[in-house]
Amino acid sequence: MLTRSPNQFLASLPADDFAQLQPDLRPLRLVQDEVLFEAGETLTAVYFPHSGIISKVVHLSDGSTVEVALIGHDGVCGGAAVLNGGISPTTATVQFPGSASLIDSRRFIAAASRSETLRLALMKLQWIDFVQAEQLAACNASHDITARLCRRLLRLRDLALSNTLPLTQDLLARMLGVRRNSVSLVAGALQHAGIIRYSRGQVEITRVDGLAELACECYATNKSHADALNRRD
Repeated sequence: MLTRSPNQFLASLPADDFAQLQPDLRPLRLVQDEVLFEAGETLTAVYFPHSGIISKVVHLSDGSTVEVALIGHDGVCGGAAVLNGGISPTTATVQFPGSASLIDSRRFIAAASRSETLRLALMKLQWIDFVQAEQLAACNASHDITARLCRRLLRLRDLALSNTLPLTQDLLARMLGVRRNSVSLVAGALQHAGIIRYSRGQVEITRVDGLAELACECYATNKSHADALNRRD
């Protein structure tokens, strides 16, 4: 008997496709700050988060990193790369702890080669990721730190399914590609306005409506794109 997966991608697959994958899925504990794979590595597994959040980052020549994607219970980490040569262009690190299923990349490729519907599901997810990456590039170039920080907190809230987020100001600064003191100023203003409550290593969102008012349009735009594509047959 098939058990419905907590991962939305796996749960959305036709029963035949999930039946192909299920025998090869293995449970994995996602440990905070654990590196799942590095940029330039050949991927040996594909990850399906149940809870927790995986961050994909690009390393720049000056030693800094910029976050380019967040993957939670609604996504897949490594699937597109495995089917397109197996070399990852990004580094994937566990940002919030949780659990996941993983499958050996060779088993995943074999299943995808047998199923057009599985390949199409992956293509749809890859398209959503591409659209969100384009929006993120525009956001980073055009919107101020307050708007971007609020957008990111809303996205983290969606993936964590919680208003309490294990976040340091250093991590937020790395995620946004800005200086820590800039994040400190914005976080202080949000706390003063009663929108968040910040303590060491933790952000509690106390007014989601206030956060949404200050977030840039990119949060709503990305949700709209994903919802529209997911409604298609």
